[in-house]
Amino acid sequence: MQFTKGALLAFLFATASLAAPGTSPVATELEARAPIPNFKVGWGQELQNHDQTNHWVVWVEGESACPAAIELAVLTASPCGQSFNLKGQQLSLGDCSGNEPRSVLGSDGSKVLTCGSNSKNGRKITCHGSQHDIIQHGYCQ
Repeated sequence: MQFTKGALLAFLFATASLAAPGTSPVATELEARAPIPNFKVGWGQELQNHDQTNHWVVWVEGESACPAAIELAVLTASPCGQSFNLKGQQLSLGDCSGNEPRSVLGSDGSKVLTCGSNSKNGRKITCHGSQHDIIQHGYCQ
């Protein structure tokens, strides 16, 4: 079977027009991923007044954790899989080793930050008023 140059060009133009304009499977997949936060997520534990039990808490690392910390789960439970909202982004801690998260997941379940102690494990954050102090375990970046 032989093709003329004109027939080959016509075939290429015809098949190129079958794809929806402006779409690409790769671009669509990338656009669907959760955005990567432009902030770090601090995590640790805090005694809660409502039940006098230590709970996992998260906050924006580098900003005041008191009173902005978000309560997740009791310390004896895993903090992973607990959904929280920071700066308008729906996130959760993930990939736990024991009860220590190794990542932050976006709303679609994709890994958006990596966690570690980052020399913060055991750091005491002093809170005032009726809020108890926070013991930081690390942060995610």
